[in-house]
Amino acid sequence: MKKLMELVVSKGAKIQPASSKDVNSLEENLGFVLSDEYKDFLSTFGIIVYKSNEVYGLGVPDDYYLNVKNKYDDLRQDAAYPKGAVPLLEVGDGQYYLYDNKTYTILLWATPHGGIVRTIGEGLEDFLIRILFGKSSY
Repeated sequence: MKKLMELVVSKGAKIQPASSKDVNSLEENLGFVLSDEYKDFLSTFGIIVYKSNEVYGLGVPDDYYLNVKNKYDDLRQDAAYPKGAVPLLEVGDGQYYLYDNKTYTILLWATPHGGIVRTIGEGLEDFLIRILFGKSSY
């Protein structure tokens, strides 16, 4: 996630890295294994806020709106929510980008009961760089 960190620093994006204790606690509370890639994101960045984009994560209080566990608990009430996925960003109109810890892919998902709209063919770092600092074609 070196390229992402370089951009975060040069652009002045806000981050709040999470402790390993918080990452382990999240994994326990979710009830599934987080990928090493996602754990690395949480411990390196926690959350990322840049301009109007806000990436869910850790390193913030448990009741904070960007806390990934809060948003996960809310979204998983939808029966179509994919197991093993965590919310990354809200797109609007009931759509969210999710990170699937089983397949290491980004999903565009719609609620209520819309399901997976599209699988994005990028890794987590490249996706976040494009969405946060580049132009989106989605």
